[in-house]
Amino acid sequence: MLTITDINGNTEGLTGYKSLKRYRNVSGEKSLAFFVMPTQQNDHSFEIVAEESIVEFDGEPYRIKQIAEKPKGQTYVKEVVALHTFFDLIDDHKYELHNGPLTFTAALDFVLGGTGYTWSIVDSFLAQNWQNFGDNNRLSLLQDVVKRYGAEFSLVGTHLTFRKRIGNATDFQFRYNYNVKTLARDVNTNNLSTYIKGYGKQNEDGTYVVESEYTSPNASTFGIRHAKPVRDERYTTLDGLNERLVAELQDTPEISITVDFADMRRAGYPYDVPSEGDDVFLIYEPMGIDVEARAMEITELFTEGSDLPIKTEVTIANLRSSVIDRWADTEKQVRDMIGSDGKVKIDILDAAVQRATEALKSAQTELEFNNGIIARAKDNPNHLVLITSAGIGVSTDGGNTFTEAITHMGVNTSVLTAGQIDANLITVMGGTLDAYSLIDANGLYVKGGAVSIERPDGFVQVDNGIPQNDFAIVGAEPPFTSGAVAVQGIWWATSSATPSDCQFYTFKHDARYLKVVVGMYCANAAAGSRISVVDITGNTLVQRVTYDTSNASDLAKFGETLTVDLGTPTGEMRSIYVRLNTGTGGNNAYGRVISMRKEG
Repeated sequence: MLTITDINGNTEGLTGYKSLKRYRNVSGEKSLAFFVMPTQQNDHSFEIVAEESIVEFDGEPYRIKQIAEKPKGQTYVKEVVALHTFFDLIDDHKYELHNGPLTFTAALDFVLGGTGYTWSIVDSFLAQNWQNFGDNNRLSLLQDVVKRYGAEFSLVGTHLTFRKRIGNATDFQFRYNYNVKTLARDVNTNNLSTYIKGYGKQNEDGTYVVESEYTSPNASTFGIRHAKPVRDERYTTLDGLNERLVAELQDTPEISITVDFADMRRAGYPYDVPSEGDDVFLIYEPMGIDVEARAMEITELFTEGSDLPIKTEVTIANLRSSVIDRWADTEKQVRDMIGSDGKVKIDILDAAVQRATEALKSAQTELEFNNGIIARAKDNPNHLVLITSAGIGVSTDGGNTFTEAITHMGVNTSVLTAGQIDANLITVMGGTLDAYSLIDANGLYVKGGAVSIERPDGFVQVDNGIPQNDFAIVGAEPPFTSGAVAVQGIWWATSSATPSDCQFYTFKHDARYLKVVVGMYCANAAAGSRISVVDITGNTLVQRVTYDTSNASDLAKFGETLTVDLGTPTGEMRSIYVRLNTGTGGNNAYGRVISMRKEG
């Protein structure tokens, strides 16, 4: 049964509706479509089937955005399209702007804070640097966030769960002569590419810390087809950039297959039901199809008074960019139609308690006794709780895996909401032992670098384990200055053509780069002036030459940054010389160090 609430807050039960379809996909989009005609039974509710009324179905609210009224015999029908109220965010404008780094949590708080929506983050996401982020509707901003951090989300009511990839790796099969009634296959190569280049962090001289290219094996079939290059400042290692290039390249034809399959839930066989985002298998011998792909869209047809579908269509595909592209299309379609409903901000812990309580009170479950007690949701039989003497497990894939469990060995969970956690040892593991966090009585230890520290003013002091700057560099006292170098005001000066010591500096090698800001000019343009940074073995690490004779030039007044790549930090002490010389003896060269710091 549907309930409907008009814009004045009047709520009624709605009967007499036909052909109720629910559409949902991996981008978080949910919508309803149905038609209703006036009857004696729905006389009290038919009139409030109007634009902007809220229709509630299966515990989810949908706002009516389109109504088409058409004659039918001696009466007429209303054809209704309603979008999930989540898309009301398109009418809520965020006027503030943010510049600088944001963690994924901080970005979500910037976009969704105060909207009434809560969220959980299951996977880890690297902090991103933003420029002029904001001054747009919240739906567009959330789209930017999802795309920038590489996330997907599932939506239940007003709660969003963010993961790198939603859905489960299932063994569900669509199979000819088993559960497939009809199917339609669409194949296109519009976005197919076989070659891609990538550029990582850029140095100040315009070169890149790392750059790479990747050619797909499918180039032997389709030829070389260039994809848009990846340009991402986050990458400083070849392995990380190469992994991104392989993941970015759409090197196979995009396949989209819509399957009308026999959904047996109403017949009492509820256990084979795919959800959006799931990996599934399609085996259809007459068309030679045997593929593993992802369930991208699900359309369900319901009859009045039932929350179990009588028909289900699933679109599976190997499209890499479909999530963002589909969301962008949806936003464009509803931009001129959606208004705000004035949601109220709720404390996240209270919201979590409320969700859990409502889920328990309204659960429509059946208990099965099969090597324990199985409590299975009627509307989605893949969601179940197993209780045995060994513990309690929660599964979202029909009992194939239990990602949430309580056993004698402890608690395993992907999302934990708590008001307070008391513990003497907490270890947060990544995918391997190369990355983990440990909290105990001795303090916090983070391996793998994945820690960021943001100051109250928004500046990220430590980004992914890397301090952003350090001025702990000590010069010798008295200054280690050659007899061929004189100090004239704020300048070192020399007429020697041999590089001569100006100063000697010592520092701890706890950063990747040494940044030396130098100012310089010369007395004779034909001779020039040279400043060199040299290690203790005499190797020149970096050098700057100028033939400018003006001490009022930008180079002389403000300086230029010379970058020395010190290599992977070792924690050992390092030393360097700064040396000055002229190109031709007898002509003065002038130079100075304005500042020196470590970065990265």
